[in-house]
Amino acid sequence: MERPAGGLVSRRSFRCLALAFLLAPTLAVAAMQSARPATTVLDDAQTMIREGRPADALRLLAANEVALAGEPLYDYLYGVAALDSGQAAQAVSAFERVLANEPKSAHARLELGRALFESGDRAAARRQFTFVLSQNPPSTVRDTANAYLRPMDAPPAARTSGWHAGYEFGTGYDTNANSSTDDADFFGIVLDPTNVEQSSAFANLGLWLTHRGNVGAAGSSRTTLRVGHRWNPDAGFVDQSIASLDSTLYFGSGPTVFSIGAGGYYGLLDGDPHQWGANVDLGISRQIGEGWRTSALVRAGQLRYEDDFAGLSALDVDQLLGMVSAQYAEDAGDFSVGLYVGDDDAQSTNSPFGNHRIGLNVQAGLNRVRGHRLQFQLAAQELDYSDEPGFFVGFDRQDRFWSAGVSLEFRDWPAAGMRLTPRAAWSDNDSNIPLYAYDRFEFSLTLQHSFR
Repeated sequence: MERPAGGLVSRRSFRCLALAFLLAPTLAVAAMQSARPATTVLDDAQTMIREGRPADALRLLAANEVALAGEPLYDYLYGVAALDSGQAAQAVSAFERVLANEPKSAHARLELGRALFESGDRAAARRQFTFVLSQNPPSTVRDTANAYLRPMDAPPAARTSGWHAGYEFGTGYDTNANSSTDDADFFGIVLDPTNVEQSSAFANLGLWLTHRGNVGAAGSSRTTLRVGHRWNPDAGFVDQSIASLDSTLYFGSGPTVFSIGAGGYYGLLDGDPHQWGANVDLGISRQIGEGWRTSALVRAGQLRYEDDFAGLSALDVDQLLGMVSAQYAEDAGDFSVGLYVGDDDAQSTNSPFGNHRIGLNVQAGLNRVRGHRLQFQLAAQELDYSDEPGFFVGFDRQDRFWSAGVSLEFRDWPAAGMRLTPRAAWSDNDSNIPLYAYDRFEFSLTLQHSFR
């Protein structure tokens, strides 16, 4: 949420009034009980703040912290200087010290609300602003508190529709571009080199086009077309091109939203037609508290391989997936956890690739890492393949798959509308059949640009 336009009624005038009318008695006491240099420090700091030099005032006050900390006027000025210098966390502590000594100070409580607002704790800021208004404060305090509460209490923005497009370019290094075992043989049989772990640098290019529209009084739609290609110079046999199209309708503008969607993709491998997939989704999500939302999804789909890859026809499956998740989001960041179960029904009579799976996805993001976004991901999945006919003379295959990733998103860099994202990811497939066991590390740097 943006801060209220215009900030504080004339911020300097407001602080002058606060100092003159609320804390003047404290200043008088400080003048009588403290040495002259202490009073001079406070006078100089107040002048610097009035002149728009909060960083200078903060340095001056910090240098005299041992002698003056605990004086309400000192703490108030320290909080103001810290807040105006972008040090919201320090400002919160300073204003809390003021209120410990002056609990009825509407001005200090208002500034504490502002500091909490700037630090991203909007719920705590709301409590401070609401309490200030309940105390019949001066008009300048009341107007400022309302200016901050108004956008918090405003109804959701009107739905919008239109087109949104973008592109991305990435490069990096993959220790196992073909997701294969590092063993050169399997039970004495020498494997084809394409089935043995191959590392490679890579580059990828992607384009997307999205349309959002309004449907009726409370519905909306989202349709996205994506195309992309990845080059692997040292493992060109897994160069992949994919085009996908997904569309979803959403119904409901209250706490409960229903959705129905359909999508599909088509892929090429090393320039040859490779595979396609399609799915339909039914979903529901509901807000259950401030910042919290739960969701459920059921998906039915198909995965098929083209005739050019006839040897992969055993991988053709019909898929069914169910997922439940919980998400928490606020301005400072977000967190989500999802549990899913699925079933792949092999379409070839003698295929061993039918399976049941259960998995867990966890994601967390921080939006205030020097103004950028830090994101963590963790996933785990267990797959139990069909006992009949089994793998290689009746082996009952079981896999456990783990993955983790961390990325840092630099927003509006190197230019407005762009995002630069370095990412590191690890995955490991632990299988009781060594042919299918592998691990993989991937390091990438991606530049995205989106526009309307």
